[in-house]
Amino acid sequence: MPGASTRTGNTKKNPARSETLVRKAAAAATGLLDQSERVLVVYDEGGATLYYESDDAEDGIGRRKLPRAS
Repeated sequence: MPGASTRTGNTKKNPARSETLVRKAAAAATGLLDQSERVLVVYDEGGATLYYESDDAEDGIGRRKLPRAS
């Protein structure tokens, strides 16, 4: 069974919101591992973007945005 692990940088601004986003991203990444061998999660101020290998995408890279919790 595939699993996902996460590493984050500075989460001192709002740790509860950051933890929620990390949990959502880890769950989404684990689900994507059924379709793709590799998943990259990039966090930014607006949330997170998951990048994964996809035959459906024009450039071969699928993308999924996760908004930051309010």
